[in-house]
Amino acid sequence: MNSKVKDEPYTDESKNNDLEQFKSRLEELSQNVQDPRVNDNKKHSLFTLISIIFCAIVGGANSINSIHRYATSKEKWLLLWLDLEGGIPSYDTFWWLLIRLDPSQTECLFRKWSSSLSKDEVEDLIAIDGKRLKGASNKKNQPSSILHMVSAWSSGKGLILGQLKTETKSNEITAIPELLQSIDVKGATITIDAMGCQKEIAKVIIEKDADYVLMVKENHPTLHDEIQNYFEQANNINFEGVSYDSFKKEEKGHGRKERREVYVTDDIDWLPMREEWKGLKSIVMVKSFRTIGKITSEENRYYISSTLPIAEKIARAIRSHWGIENKVHWVLDVDFQEDLSQLSTGHAAENFSILRRLSLNVIRLDPDKKKSLRGRREMAGWDDDYMAYLLGLATVNKF
Repeated sequence: MNSKVKDEPYTDESKNNDLEQFKSRLEELSQNVQDPRVNDNKKHSLFTLISIIFCAIVGGANSINSIHRYATSKEKWLLLWLDLEGGIPSYDTFWWLLIRLDPSQTECLFRKWSSSLSKDEVEDLIAIDGKRLKGASNKKNQPSSILHMVSAWSSGKGLILGQLKTETKSNEITAIPELLQSIDVKGATITIDAMGCQKEIAKVIIEKDADYVLMVKENHPTLHDEIQNYFEQANNINFEGVSYDSFKKEEKGHGRKERREVYVTDDIDWLPMREEWKGLKSIVMVKSFRTIGKITSEENRYYISSTLPIAEKIARAIRSHWGIENKVHWVLDVDFQEDLSQLSTGHAAENFSILRRLSLNVIRLDPDKKKSLRGRREMAGWDDDYMAYLLGLATVNKF
């Protein structure tokens, strides 16, 4: 996000230049998106419709009705840079576009825009996880037809890198390799829960020049039991004579105290299935203690990793994985009301889901942490200058 000096006056000429820059940029990003409408039903250009839909979602729209209301209320601002000779598009125009637009092209637009948002060189920890769109169903709200979106979240950059649709949670296993092939993960450490602990997924990650930390549960019972037995025996002798690294951290807040202990070793020559997992270098145990009042609970979790046995680094990767739940899934449900959306016709649910995630990426680029994400969306809907600022224009950072 670029900004001029804070006290520099923001003139009408500056605004017009900024809008032209944004228009040019968005036209370039969306030039390969094919218009699904028939030729005799195009009162508005595809570029105009995509621009309005995206700005509306950034500005607080959580439904197609809200997109139409946004367009109506912002007509004067939209006229500054969009061709609206056909008037404000109707609700039906937005609806027909969203149900017909090819989601693979919407996702391509998402990835191109997101890749241009942050160029910071940071330690990249990428969490991959699925989220169910509870309100979106293709078959009269039958649970088996509810969509799942598998997303890749970069905790270092604070951005969603990409996502893919699956029809059921079990299909995440096949979706994850496809998602990995579509994004740049070189040099990153990728964390996935037990569903994604698969040999083929580990192979793809290594072939993409990345590392993995994968949770192991009962879906791989022999591997899980071998790792569990190793650490239990090591724990019984206080790790005496065991080659390992450890890291411990305590946190307090919200009436509870938590302590996490991470133990990692590259002593895996004894592990029978070590050659089956491409790149496997270490195994991990995480001991979690949670105290609420006078009651303390304990939980042990196990992982395999292709990284060197550096406990603090692995602990950071595991801890950052939960960011996709707290900073993505929770926000989409609470601030974007994704679970309440009843879109189910055609591609509408998937397209809206992709655009919500792109909007979240854009909104997170405001460095002012004093403003909540919901507050930023409200401001974007109210203040056209702030909307332009979020969209990455060369506007004054007066907010």
